[in-house]
Amino acid sequence: MAFIIQPCFPEDASGLATTMMGARLTDPHWRFLWEHPSAESIIPKAIERVPWTLMTSRETKRHQKVVDLETGQVVGYARWSLPPIIAKKRDVWLEAQVEEGTSAERAVYEKQYQENSRNGQPIGLKGGEMMRYRSAPLEEADARIMPGGPFLTLDYLTTDPSFWRRGIGRMLVQSGLQIADQQGMKTYVMSEPAALKLYLSLGFQLVDTVSVDYSQYGGTEPMVMYFLIREPSQVDSKDA
Repeated sequence: MAFIIQPCFPEDASGLATTMMGARLTDPHWRFLWEHPSAESIIPKAIERVPWTLMTSRETKRHQKVVDLETGQVVGYARWSLPPIIAKKRDVWLEAQVEEGTSAERAVYEKQYQENSRNGQPIGLKGGEMMRYRSAPLEEADARIMPGGPFLTLDYLTTDPSFWRRGIGRMLVQSGLQIADQQGMKTYVMSEPAALKLYLSLGFQLVDTVSVDYSQYGGTEPMVMYFLIREPSQVDSKDA
């Protein structure tokens, strides 16, 4: 079975949402954030939100998907953020920049997003004190690390659960690391336990670990997140 990295388009919304939400629903900490944590409840609304998410912050955001060449199925996805100092060049990693689209298309996608979100959050996602309690330690760790940048930041990485352990996540991360090395950038990621081994194998160094015990809100075990940084590797001029 062969896989290939491709750019993302609004027309990929169904495949991207199914892959992203299907993977996230395997995580009990993520499932706990939802009032009704089922694929039937979450995926249809996510499909409606994806096109506008792809269209926003185009100057800094970069998106790639992995496709199964035999079936055409989307089996992996990554979203990256360029640091503003690099994004200002306007010529970095353009193959992973989603096309702007027409004003009419953007209006449709924004309307779909608004109809399936509330105050900028997906409909059905819990809020309140529990969410703030979980997020605060992660935001504090992030704030401690960011002054050490600028970083190429891996915002989101996912693989369809049916295609785990086939190198898809590695393909997507390596694609971004090539850009980081070409631009002489550090790379930064906040990782769940399942992906820690992958990042360490690709040269990332663990710089912080946060464990959040939210049992007072119903959590059954602490949520653990790892913060990692990779220094850029030297790129041979003939390969740049």
